[in-house]
Amino acid sequence: MKKGYRNSALAAGLLMISGFLLPWIGRDSLSLSGVSLAMLGYSYLAIIPLCGMGMIFLVLKKSVQRPAYLLYPGMAGLLTLVLFIASLCFSDMGVLQGQWPSEDTESLRFNQGTDNIFLDPVRDMGPGLILSLAGIGILGLVPFIFDSMYKHPLEPAEDSYQSRIKKKHIGSEYKRAGLVFISLSVLLVTWVWCGVSPLKIWENRGNAKAYLFGREMSESDLADIREQRQRGPMIEAAGRAEEYMSNKYREVPFSKQPNAKEKAEEREKMTGLFFEKMTQAEKTEFENRAEKNILKQKKGGYFPPETSPEKIKGYMTALIETIAIAIWGTLLALICAVPISFFAAKNTLKLMITSDDKTSRSMRAAISFGVRRFLDSCRGFNEFVMALIFVAVIGLGPYAGILALWIHTFGILGKVFSEQIEAIESGQVEALTSTGGSAAQAIAFSVMPQVLPGFVSYTLLRFESNVRSAAILGFVGAGGIGFLIFDKLNGYLFREVCTMMIIIIITVGIIDHFCARIRMKFI
Repeated sequence: MKKGYRNSALAAGLLMISGFLLPWIGRDSLSLSGVSLAMLGYSYLAIIPLCGMGMIFLVLKKSVQRPAYLLYPGMAGLLTLVLFIASLCFSDMGVLQGQWPSEDTESLRFNQGTDNIFLDPVRDMGPGLILSLAGIGILGLVPFIFDSMYKHPLEPAEDSYQSRIKKKHIGSEYKRAGLVFISLSVLLVTWVWCGVSPLKIWENRGNAKAYLFGREMSESDLADIREQRQRGPMIEAAGRAEEYMSNKYREVPFSKQPNAKEKAEEREKMTGLFFEKMTQAEKTEFENRAEKNILKQKKGGYFPPETSPEKIKGYMTALIETIAIAIWGTLLALICAVPISFFAAKNTLKLMITSDDKTSRSMRAAISFGVRRFLDSCRGFNEFVMALIFVAVIGLGPYAGILALWIHTFGILGKVFSEQIEAIESGQVEALTSTGGSAAQAIAFSVMPQVLPGFVSYTLLRFESNVRSAAILGFVGAGGIGFLIFDKLNGYLFREVCTMMIIIIITVGIIDHFCARIRMKFI
């Protein structure tokens, strides 16, 4: 038995190693082995032969064998193949790319310079991949076939009470390995699907620096800045002329106004007149202002932030509106969530419907199920989506943001509160009800004192979160500072956006400090 176990394990390891050296896929003169694919960018495929070597070492050197010595190396090899297949399906990088969905069976494309070779993943599969899969499959079967190999010499006898209390079975090892495999497979597939790559951040660090701190000015940019500086006084004169023309003909009937050509000539004349009346000091001021504006536009970046007192005052007004939206949204959600949570919790629902017959049990289950599904529907959509709906229904303004936060927060607090209620110590409730206390008395004097600290903690947490959410709802016209952020982003005024972001961060920190002090009074 021991010899057959070791021979089977060694054969599996050798299949994994030799399969890596033989062709995996190819046609005619094209032959791609595991080694070739590893050298072409799929270097992680080398894990398969390494797992085979590691497994052989454990089987030969360890006197006490465990199922994990075979299951986990095989699982690592299989996960490597899952990663390889996911990269073919969802990644556009690499020499091999899948073309799915495809009407043709040749759905695998090999990029060879300027030429593309299309391959059939099944028909053109080479012996190397088949041997690797066979080795991994044998590793998964050997522990089941040679189950008796895993009895530890110090384990109790089968007829002893220790063995009857806790008897190990190979099935538990397979179950554990299966859960690990499924979890890691999901992570690997979604990693490739979402294009997660830490190297991407490092490769694009230059873009991040230019985006945050502004880019370097080129010669053409400097020439544009000089040109715009020279045109600054004339642009100001043109603005004054336009304002003069607007005021002059504001109350004149359209039929008595000059035609477009005459207006254009008059506007040009007034522009020259305003320009001539400018002093040298005024011209210099307008030149500097034009240079500053064009420099901001050309350079970009978020730093340094805007520090104009007038603009910061406007941001603070919008921030107060944002906090007001969060306060009302959280308050309305709290008022609705507290009573509804007692109907979602099974233990308090049993206090209200005390009978234990079939009809009462069905009624309690139906009420709890219905309330919980209602809470699911309330929090099923993000507050951003709800704000879009309410803006379309009732119009622009902070009221739409309040309604969006109210419904979403109500769904979250209702679920959290009901779970807090179900986790209370039941002994206090039973002691009160055994003395003849009603359901209302049990909830007021036994349930509420236990859940009140949790209610306060979660409500304050949601309030902090709602302040951040309310800052974004303005993007869809639901009021608050988000509307200003959206407007400045569209105008490429990133420094003003940076100032508003700093204000929001400071505000959230202050709110967190005071919420923590309030929370401590209830703990």
